[in-house]
Amino acid sequence: MNILRTLLILASTIWASLASDYADDGNWDGGGGYGSYDDSMGDYFDKAGGGGAIAAAGGNHLMKIASGASLGWFLGAKIHSRRAANKLKKKHSKERAAFVQLYREQVGALQEFNKESSRIIRAMESSIIARNNGVPAEIDTVPFFMADTDGSKKISKAEFDRYVREYLVNYPGLRPEDIPRWESFDHDHSGSITFDEYNQQMMKEIRKAQYRAAKT
Repeated sequence: MNILRTLLILASTIWASLASDYADDGNWDGGGGYGSYDDSMGDYFDKAGGGGAIAAAGGNHLMKIASGASLGWFLGAKIHSRRAANKLKKKHSKERAAFVQLYREQVGALQEFNKESSRIIRAMESSIIARNNGVPAEIDTVPFFMADTDGSKKISKAEFDRYVREYLVNYPGLRPEDIPRWESFDHDHSGSITFDEYNQQMMKEIRKAQYRAAKT
């Protein structure tokens, strides 16, 4: 708005200057008509200062018009350049924000993947140690160590529910009736499942599966 106001003021100033020059030359009387002049062409040119004066006045007018046009072109180019720069700046800001958001999401996903991979590796290592200590090979002890997120060698109710929710509910081929229940593992109702309780319950589940397979 400030630039537009400046252009209007400059245009008005140039127009007033042109009108003043015409009035001074006797070509415009300010009331919309032309100044009086003699019928004699010689007298007219004498009053106007001769052909050289007319040419000088015309050149002066053209210079003012050219100067105004140049100034308008310069200001217009400056406005366009500023708008283009602001547009590019906004576009760059949006693209940068999108890139930063994508980077954070990918880093977060990678960190979560590394964390989960470490859990699985630790659970497998603990399972191997348990098997070397006499746990039957048919008992899969990896789920116990996966559920035991704090490494206390016990599974709390919260850890049990989280493991069922995150791993077993969407496990391919696992029927709802096959999802383990807390009461089935917490034999002494102590509020936690020990490694021995887990192994005992898993042996019961293995025998049940063998019995069902034999009947069919």
